[in-house]
Amino acid sequence: MPTTKTSLFASLLRTVADWASSRHGPPKQSARTERRRRARQRLKDRAVLADFFRDRCQDLGAQVDALRQMVDGLNMDRERLQQQIQIHHECMEDLGRRNAYLLDQCATSQHEAEHWKRFAEGERAQEAEIARKFQLN
Repeated sequence: MPTTKTSLFASLLRTVADWASSRHGPPKQSARTERRRRARQRLKDRAVLADFFRDRCQDLGAQVDALRQMVDGLNMDRERLQQQIQIHHECMEDLGRRNAYLLDQCATSQHEAEHWKRFAEGERAQEAEIARKFQLN
């Protein structure tokens, strides 16, 4: 648990309240004495509030620092993910180019295969024609 350090303002308020109470001796049963007692109590209450708000400010400052560190970490993660996304996009573009190239090669190969198939059918037809002519002779 962190040690609490009393602020200078709170110490001053307590000192004034203690001085005021010690200066006037034992309480008297008068309105003036009651006002003084209430004034001293208000000074003590203000000192307590000053300490409380100083501690809360320190707590909030620590929370703000922690949140800033968390935001910095999230920003680093976001940048890393954006870089990975960029790399994936580049890979996808490269695969798209390769796919287009391979599709073109497939189309070319298929066209050539059809050409050679027609050529082979033509050759077979010529051989069959030659064989039929030889049979007629």
